[in-house]
Amino acid sequence: MRNLHKTYYKDYFREVDFGASTVDNEANRQAIARVNSTITGKGLLSVIPRCEACTHYFDLTVIYPGLATGTGITHEAGIQGEFKLGLHFDYTYGMPVIYGSSVKGVLRSYFRDEYQKPDVLAVEADIFDGERNGKPKPIYDRDIFFDAVVIEPFYENEEDEHGKLLAGDAITPHKDPLKNPVPISFLKVTPGCQVEFRFRLVDSIITAEEKKKIFKRIIRKYGLGAKTNVGYGQFEEFA
Repeated sequence: MRNLHKTYYKDYFREVDFGASTVDNEANRQAIARVNSTITGKGLLSVIPRCEACTHYFDLTVIYPGLATGTGITHEAGIQGEFKLGLHFDYTYGMPVIYGSSVKGVLRSYFRDEYQKPDVLAVEADIFDGERNGKPKPIYDRDIFFDAVVIEPFYENEEDEHGKLLAGDAITPHKDPLKNPVPISFLKVTPGCQVEFRFRLVDSIITAEEKKKIFKRIIRKYGLGAKTNVGYGQFEEFA
């Protein structure tokens, strides 16, 4: 199975001739088109197994326009047609992921909005800081947020045996109202992919099951990843 982390961050520009008089030439454009075709092809999914420590999980489906993560990572050589923004991949399996730290950050940001009870500060510290009554809890008594991973690709129809994992997209920021915008191409997780969110949750001030329900509600309501303000990173219940 192809490791997409290696393909995207190590091999993406392998066939590009940087010694040419201009890097944005037809040969280099064709080289980029070939690797783009590979990355956005079918049959690329390799499911990352759950670790034994995972106790709670739930599945959600990415909805249009898709899921973007890691867009702040540099990925550009100045060649027409290249994907210019980064994407977060698991290093070992090479699969697109939402880092556990990102999942935890979003859940904490909106936790007070979704858990409006008198003990909210104590519950927040218990879950996200691993503290109770101002003191650190033992490591085995803390909640852990694992990377969220794709467990099913998008199947176009019943005859589709392999499914699609990644797709290309573009944004057109308008930096100057008097000039035409320059599209910025990037890679995203395809709408229709199924993502599994994984945790190790413990009963504490509130139960592990209650935490799971709140987490699921927050992710569905607010989304995850980059560009959520323009619709990316939104999820719905798996049908």
